[in-house]
Amino acid sequence: MKIKINEKLKGVDGVEVLKGDKGIPLTFKDICINALLTPEQGDDDKKKWDKYEVFKKVRDGKDTVELKVEDITLIKKCIGKTSPPLVMGQCWEILERNGKDS
Repeated sequence: MKIKINEKLKGVDGVEVLKGDKGIPLTFKDICINALLTPEQGDDDKKKWDKYEVFKKVRDGKDTVELKVEDITLIKKCIGKTSPPLVMGQCWEILERNGKDS
C-alpha cells in the first residue's frame, strides 16, 4: 500500500501544526522513524531487524512509501507504545486513510 508520509500533524484545535525540536513542524514520517527506533523491552534480534527494515523504507521515502500490511501493523504497534493519543490517533488515521486509497 502506498502511504503518504509527509503529512503534518495538528494540535488539539485541529488547525495549528504540532512542532518538534527547533520549531520544525512534526510529520507522520518523523513520528514513524522515532517510534520504530525506540527500543522496547523484550525485543529480540529479529524484531529489531524488522523495525530497522521498515525504518529504512520510511526514511528513504520522499512523499509516499510502499508498505506491506505487516509493516503497517508494526508501525501502528510502535506508535501506539511511544506516542500520546493526539499523535497516535492522527498517525493511525493517516495509515487507515492512505491504505484505503491504494
